[in-house]
Amino acid sequence: MKGAGGSRQRGFTLLEAIVTLVIVSLLVTILMQALGQAMSLRGRLLRFEGEERVAGLQEVWFRESVAGMQRDLDEQGDGTLGTRDILEYSTPSPLAAQGFSGVRWWLDGERLHYADTKVKDVVIIAGPLRNAAFSYLDENDAWVDEWKWKDHKNPPRLVRFSANTERGSLDWLVPIMADGMDPEDMKLDEVGSSGI
Repeated sequence: MKGAGGSRQRGFTLLEAIVTLVIVSLLVTILMQALGQAMSLRGRLLRFEGEERVAGLQEVWFRESVAGMQRDLDEQGDGTLGTRDILEYSTPSPLAAQGFSGVRWWLDGERLHYADTKVKDVVIIAGPLRNAAFSYLDENDAWVDEWKWKDHKNPPRLVRFSANTERGSLDWLVPIMADGMDPEDMKLDEVGSSGI
């Protein structure tokens, strides 16, 4: 029997509804996988950006601290500025201390450490570092592994820190602009009995 309008209204069959639900669920699955991959990529990019920012700060700290190096007042010109594993000097730009301070950078196994008069040991690069070393450009444009003040009138022309890391190689070059002062010249003259 036909209705008053004369036509039968036809709805979805059970099979059509199931096929539609399967197609929709496949599309949702594909979209969720794409969203998951995009979020994973975003996380990796943010982590990489953070690591790059930290690496940049580490290099800036090293450059600022080393660029203003002077002889340590206690050395009287006879001490060692640095070897392949240790770099010690005085600078007006320490990382933590205020004003002119003695600082020390050193390698301990696979890590780079820093200390000054305010902080005793800060790990700057946790590593692992491989083939890490300090080196020094002398007045004859030759790289040397050790710098003793008694052998040189002025500081090295460049100080280099190089190492291999899991993310690539480091090659930090710092030009030393000042000629350095003799420690005797940095001492204040004692006031004589003449009352000056």
